[in-house]
Amino acid sequence: MTKSIRSYLIAALALLISTVAAAETDEKIDASDPTKIYSYAGGGLKTTEYSNGDSLNEIRAIGNIGFSDSDMVMFELGYGRYSGSILPGENKEGLTNGRARYFHLFNMNYSITKGYRGWATQIDLQFEGDVKGTNGGNTVALGVLPAFGGGASWSFFLPLNYVSTWGSDFNNHQGHGISIAPLAVYAPAEGPWPGFYLQIWPSYTRYFSGDLDGKGGAAVDLTTGWSITPTTILNATFQQNFDENLKLYKPSNGSSSGANDWNLFANINFYF
Repeated sequence: MTKSIRSYLIAALALLISTVAAAETDEKIDASDPTKIYSYAGGGLKTTEYSNGDSLNEIRAIGNIGFSDSDMVMFELGYGRYSGSILPGENKEGLTNGRARYFHLFNMNYSITKGYRGWATQIDLQFEGDVKGTNGGNTVALGVLPAFGGGASWSFFLPLNYVSTWGSDFNNHQGHGISIAPLAVYAPAEGPWPGFYLQIWPSYTRYFSGDLDGKGGAAVDLTTGWSITPTTILNATFQQNFDENLKLYKPSNGSSSGANDWNLFANINFYF
């Protein structure tokens, strides 16, 4: 099933990226706001460090299709190479984990500087890859995203998701859980460079049933971005991961596997 999903996503990404040369939008891009409906294509480089000292380096492609004033679909897929201990049956190089998300925007009043602006909903699929460090987990999340204004430069969002997870190849269901991910966005009118913004995005997931009952994890994402041109946005995201008790993963040198400790993703997106 995952191979079929990946095949459709690869085809969709190829089609989307081939249309970047189409007419550019005259709208000013606000990449800081996750509720804005846009179409773009791009990609970048990602590196992941594991608690046992291993690492994974990837090239990742991204595409987003805004097909109405309130709907968009996003795709993401990677190809990478694992550096470290490889056991028999594990792949060192190939397709890495990916993502497909449908997003629907309900009534949203962006003119509100302070207070409640509106809300959105999403269905988010994150699926495993073939390479070590990216296989063995497939998650579907269904959630809501309320949006708030916090002044001229600040916005706040409170995504809340129900999550359901399966093992490799969707063979066995592992549990149901809840995820909460409050997001603070700083986007001043006059930043250090054009289109500058900063996102501070902690998240926490806890499972309440199945094999994963009582387990979960947390992360803190720090994203900054700026406009190279009016329709070309450069972003960089650093993510630090934690266990379900909000503790850093302990080094596990010498182990054949380790937890995803931290990762860094730099990418460029072309809006059209």
